[in-house]
Amino acid sequence: GRWVNTQRTGYKNYIAGNKQKNYGMCEERINKLKSIDFNWGKEAASKQQPWDEMFEGLKLFKAKHGHADVPSTYADNPKLGRW
Repeated sequence: GRWVNTQRTGYKNYIAGNKQKNYGMCEERINKLKSIDFNWGKEAASKQQPWDEMFEGLKLFKAKHGHADVPSTYADNPKLGRW
């Protein structure tokens, strides 16, 4: 419905840094919607999966090296170094 579409649009604009059209979207609202497995739509889901994968890589890097300052030339995972 209309409300769901507004949440999706607000999320998209919030992530893009567009404060004028984020419809009050904030981290708290995002977390509440995520807690009920809110469907952000195909575009948001397709962007979220790679982010989640990179975040998991960052957690592994930190566990191995004791910090999260990945060098840009990190040979074990070059994408993580550029992320």
